[in-house]
Amino acid sequence: MNTSRQTWKFSALLLLGCAGLKLHAQELTLLGGIVNHSNFEQTSYTWQVDYRQDFHRNFAASIAYINEGHVPGHHRDGTAWQAWARLPLFQDRIAIAFGAGGYYFFDTQPLPGGDTANVHGTAPIYSLSATGYLSNRWFYRLMVNRISPAHQIQVTTMAVGAGFWFGRDKKPTPGKLGDAPDEYAYVTENELTVFGGQSIVNTFLSQKSRAYAGEYRRGLVPHIDWTASAVYEGDPLIIRRSGLATQVWAVNTFFNDRIAVGAGLGPYVFLDHKHPASAGKKNPAAVAPLASLTFSMRLSEHWIMRMVFDRVTSSYNRDSDIFLLGLGYRWPH
Repeated sequence: MNTSRQTWKFSALLLLGCAGLKLHAQELTLLGGIVNHSNFEQTSYTWQVDYRQDFHRNFAASIAYINEGHVPGHHRDGTAWQAWARLPLFQDRIAIAFGAGGYYFFDTQPLPGGDTANVHGTAPIYSLSATGYLSNRWFYRLMVNRISPAHQIQVTTMAVGAGFWFGRDKKPTPGKLGDAPDEYAYVTENELTVFGGQSIVNTFLSQKSRAYAGEYRRGLVPHIDWTASAVYEGDPLIIRRSGLATQVWAVNTFFNDRIAVGAGLGPYVFLDHKHPASAGKKNPAAVAPLASLTFSMRLSEHWIMRMVFDRVTSSYNRDSDIFLLGLGYRWPH
C-alpha cells in the first residue's frame, strides 16, 4: 500500500462519524505509531482511525481501520469491531479501557514470478487504551493492539493520537442520544450524483487509473439508505473492470443535516476484460462484495458534494480501492 493509497483512505475514514446509531458519545480518533513482529526483529509504522460509541459510562463499542505498515512480505490492513469495558478516573478526566473483538484483514503478499496474492482473513484483536480529556471536545489517546491470526503473522501495534467528540452538545450528556432531537428523524432525499476519482489495485506495484461512477441514492427509513450505482474502475493495466452495484447504508447526520456520514455494503456485479474465463467466455460476469464509506456536505437546498471510498474484495487476487468525489442533486420523495 503506497502513500497515495493511504492518504486517500485516511481522508475517507477521517470523515466517518456515527453510521446508523444515535448513542451517547461519538469519539473519532487518529493515531500513529509502530508495529512489532517477532519480538521487535521486524518493525514498521502503523496508523489507525478509531470511532467509538459509549453505550454506558463503563461500556462502549468501536469500529476502527488499522494499517499495519510494511512488514517484509506483508502489506496488511483491516477493520476491527470491538466491545470495550471502560473505567473513568479523576472526575472523568482520564479513562482506561480494555477492548476485545474481531479483525477482518486484507494482506497483500508477493508470489513467485512477481504476481501478488490478496489474502483475506479474520483474527481476534485485544486492545488497551488510555484517554485524557483536554476539553469538552478534544482528547488524546494511547492505544496498544494485539492482532493474532491463527495462520498469519501476529503483531502488536502501539500508537498515540488525538481525537474529537462529534456529538451535538459540547460534551457527552446522558439523555442526549444523537445530533438530532429525539422527535426528529431525518430520511435522505432522492439523490443523483456523478463521480470522478482514482482506482488502485492492491498489488505490490499499486497500479492506478482514473475511475468514474454514477449513483442514485434514496433514504428508506431514518438512518438507512439504499443506492444503485454504475462503476468504471478504469484501465490500470492488470484489470479493466466495470459493473453495477447495489448497497444498503447505515447513515447519520450532524450540524442540522448539513453533514452526513455512512457505511454501505452490497454486491458488485462486474466484467473484467483483463480476466477472461478459460471455458470460452470472453468477458464473464462475476460478483464481488463492495464495502464503502461516504461523507457528504450540503452546498445548497438541492446541491451536495459527496466523497466515497469503495473496497472491492475479489476472488482472484485483484482487490481494489476506489476513491471518488462527486457533485449531486437532491429532490424530495
